[in-house]
Amino acid sequence: MLLNIFDTSNSITVNYRTIQLFGLPTAVYFTELLNIYKKATNKNKLIDEKYFKVDRTYINKMISLTVEEQLVCDLNLIKTSILKKSADNPDILTLDINLYLSLLSSEDVKLTEDVRKLMKTQKPKGTKLSQRQYLINNLKDSIECSNYELLTALRGWVDGVYSNPNGFLSKQSIKIFQQTLNDYTKGDLDLALQIVNVATTQGYRDCQWAINYLEKNKKISNLKINKNNVRVTEQKVATKADLSDIVF
Repeated sequence: MLLNIFDTSNSITVNYRTIQLFGLPTAVYFTELLNIYKKATNKNKLIDEKYFKVDRTYINKMISLTVEEQLVCDLNLIKTSILKKSADNPDILTLDINLYLSLLSSEDVKLTEDVRKLMKTQKPKGTKLSQRQYLINNLKDSIECSNYELLTALRGWVDGVYSNPNGFLSKQSIKIFQQTLNDYTKGDLDLALQIVNVATTQGYRDCQWAINYLEKNKKISNLKINKNNVRVTEQKVATKADLSDIVF
């Protein structure tokens, strides 16, 4: 029915005072975070009793803010101490509701002006870095692996590639890496972990490079072992006594 358009689940109500404090984009974004926080609380899905994880794609769908725009709002809210992020994942957040309510109820004009000045920054320093970290986490979350040890190693490999400022991956390149790895190792977990470790330490995007590196090192290692096992005979002029033992 057409009346479904007016369903509250299809709309968002933003507090006027919040708009005064944060400006419209950040106010709308913060309101959406409040909704997500409320749902996580009601469904007992809070992390460590206060953090909740956000889906940037879902937020973009709901309020039409790009990932970069969301991260700008994050950094602005962090400056007010209302929002904090987990050190492990920039998509895991917590909100200081008490601080937010105190700002809403405050009649201190100077305080309001100070908060609004903080919100004027369109692209605070650190936005690009945060967006890069978001992309890294998104790539790591796309890895499909049933073995926890190998999954952890593959996630570490993504970090290894991106430790190079010019390093980059795509979800497709990760799938190709895993396919090459599976085809070569044929279920050998220890071998797979060795290859991923090489790719991580060397910053290799291509699994075949890591395989070639490992095979080359194994050949060198085997050559050294063979050299150590070479039979050595003393070269000297034969004596009469030596020759007398030989039967012709």
